[in-house]
Amino acid sequence: MAIESIGTSRSYLTMQLVELKGRLTEKTGQLATGKVSSTYGGLGDNRLLDLELNQKVSRISSYQETITQVNLHIKTMNVTLDRLEDLRLDAKGALDLNDFDLQNDGQTRTQATAEVLLHEAISLLNTEVAGYYLYGGTDAYENPVADVDAIMDGADGKAGIRTVVNEYISANLGADKLGRLTIPPEVTNLTAGVPTDSTITITEDGAHDFGFKLTSATSTLTNVNITQPTGAIPDALAIEFTGQPNAGETITIEMTLPPSHSKPVKIELKADTTGEEDGTFVIGADLAETSTNLRAAILEKVQEQSNTSLKAAAAAWAGDQFFDTFNGATPMRVDGPPFETATALTSGASTTVEWYTGENTATTNARTDKKARIDDTLSVNYGARANEKGLSDVMKALATFMSADFSTDMPTTATKEEKLAQERIDKLYYGELVDRLRTAIVPANADQSGIVDIATEISIAFRTVQDTDNRHTQMKSTYNTTIDEIEGVDKELLAVEILQLQTNLEASYRASSIVFNLNLADYL
Repeated sequence: MAIESIGTSRSYLTMQLVELKGRLTEKTGQLATGKVSSTYGGLGDNRLLDLELNQKVSRISSYQETITQVNLHIKTMNVTLDRLEDLRLDAKGALDLNDFDLQNDGQTRTQATAEVLLHEAISLLNTEVAGYYLYGGTDAYENPVADVDAIMDGADGKAGIRTVVNEYISANLGADKLGRLTIPPEVTNLTAGVPTDSTITITEDGAHDFGFKLTSATSTLTNVNITQPTGAIPDALAIEFTGQPNAGETITIEMTLPPSHSKPVKIELKADTTGEEDGTFVIGADLAETSTNLRAAILEKVQEQSNTSLKAAAAAWAGDQFFDTFNGATPMRVDGPPFETATALTSGASTTVEWYTGENTATTNARTDKKARIDDTLSVNYGARANEKGLSDVMKALATFMSADFSTDMPTTATKEEKLAQERIDKLYYGELVDRLRTAIVPANADQSGIVDIATEISIAFRTVQDTDNRHTQMKSTYNTTIDEIEGVDKELLAVEILQLQTNLEASYRASSIVFNLNLADYL
């Protein structure tokens, strides 16, 4: 019986030693890892909550990686949009109505400035970040905007803006530079060799949108009957002299400019005895001579308006057709040659340089071209296309201005007066063109430009990303705190427990040593 008791005590002590050693090993491992357990099973009832929280933290980390990339894209876009807005303002300054300074190469000094601005604008619109072209919509493989040379002069057999502008100018001015109007010699009726009436007719040359369109004529001229335009296609007006007018009396002819034919142009002429003053016609010896003089004055003024206001309208129209390609719109060319007698436009999709080659499918919002998921239920859109209005307006104004040719080949026999007269026409054309192009880049009835509108939308996306990132950071911190509470250990308390276990283990070893060293003689 005594022998059996000794064996039982030894077995019990051995079990205690093994248990204490196991607990010490466990506690030492916890102290080393800082974790309660190396498996979820060791977390007890909190294991499901811990697993869920770890999944949420992992998901947030994935969203934060996306946010890091989005932030890089949007910050770069903000920088480039700010500079593009500065370029728009610089372009406005370059399009100076009062700075007609023609250089030896046939360009004005302001055109040289516009070329520098156009190069920078293209560089900004071709900005790429880690393979993503910021202004190419979803396109991420190549520059979305062609280079300056291709845009201006064409490439690969396709026409550039200069060619397109020249075609539109030819189609609008017509062969005789009268804006597609026909003004034949006046018809005079005689009785016994004495003129009884003389009629001047002005007629549109066909049914098309090119050139001037007649709208009305008003007159204070005595002995003159006017047949007003009726709105027919093509339209006409007639001026009939039945006698002589008086000096100082006037006639005004109103026309409109393409393509919308909403902007009016007026030609006002005053009857005069000398005709030395600009904008006058001479009262002749009889009504037939006066009619001839008025026709000559009308021809001169129509030709002047053709080479100034109409030419500028044609160039701006060409710029619109070349650059306004948003939503997959097709650039339209004049259906020619011959261009001087053209009556329609035709698709230039296969014959004209594509200045923008990025994403160009139909959309109501280019921002949706680039979408990033930054939370379980939240995405941000920050796509942009270089041919959006605002961005394309700057390109259009600069390139169309650069395409203008203000140099005129005058014959060597031209007189000083003829050269001065041509210089005056060139300056008027410059002013008309600059005025139209400034309108394209300076918002009409708007508080801000199209570029600022885009920048505002991008900034809203950036604010959303920043707020979401801050929320992710806060939630991730909260989740990690809870995870640490579940998985972690109190190292100070653990150290005390380990010390206590070491003390108990040493005591158990001592007790075991005494028991294990007992023999039967000692026991008895």
